[in-house]
Amino acid sequence: GFKKTMAFQPRVIKQNRGSAGEGIWLVWLQDKEYCKNYGDSSLEDGDKLKLMEMNDNHVEYHTVGEFIEFCVNGPTQKAGTWKSTFPGKYLEGGKQAGGQLVDQRLLSRIDEGEVRLLMVRDKLHTIIHKKPENGLSAVGGNSKYTYYEPGSSKFRALEAKFADKDVKQLQEALGIEKEPLPLLWTADFIPADGDTPGSTKYVIGEFNCSCVGISKFQAVTGGEKTLADVPDSDYYEASKLTDLMGATAVEILDEMHAPKNGSKDGAEESYGKNYS
Repeated sequence: GFKKTMAFQPRVIKQNRGSAGEGIWLVWLQDKEYCKNYGDSSLEDGDKLKLMEMNDNHVEYHTVGEFIEFCVNGPTQKAGTWKSTFPGKYLEGGKQAGGQLVDQRLLSRIDEGEVRLLMVRDKLHTIIHKKPENGLSAVGGNSKYTYYEPGSSKFRALEAKFADKDVKQLQEALGIEKEPLPLLWTADFIPADGDTPGSTKYVIGEFNCSCVGISKFQAVTGGEKTLADVPDSDYYEASKLTDLMGATAVEILDEMHAPKNGSKDGAEESYGKNYS
């Protein structure tokens, strides 16, 4: 559990719901050395932690027991005083309601940012490098975005490995190989040192499919602003994504309405049909 993983190396503790970094904590040991091998040691409730929440990069200091209490029951008296604007309780509602926590190792090169592969079903649309500008978080408006087209030499190896090979293997590993891929989804990677000196490999941090937006539109919309306020260049780029999403949605509907096992039922051309 957490007391063993935390005794071994810095961690990322991440809730299974929400967005923009709330409930995602980077966690380091305070005033204590990490053990050499996993399982050699386990922390006590009174051991001290340094925590940084990814929504705004603010830092807090708590004991192991206080952090666990906050994660389970929120900012109770037992949890001490918290500065987070969100109330913890990450397990509330149980698994059915998304009440889960993920415990991941903290990669030391996280300050170099995330590499996001923006996917439309099984097609790679854009590669986005999100580099933190203040702190370590690349979410919640704290980062600079650089966009790359598929085939970019900078991320060619990552693209070939993930988009062309790993997606199918991951579906099989998760037991969802017969399930459709989301229409719009992302895979976020963090750089790590490769097996040979000076090389880089990319470690998957998370997949997103329930809260993915059109970033070129989102940057200028909201409040009183509308799509009419989007600069022409951004509108053009965003429209390439929405056009691909529309064409892919039609493909999916065509597949759903295609005749099966040689049946002629519904065999008329479905492309362009009214699916409303």
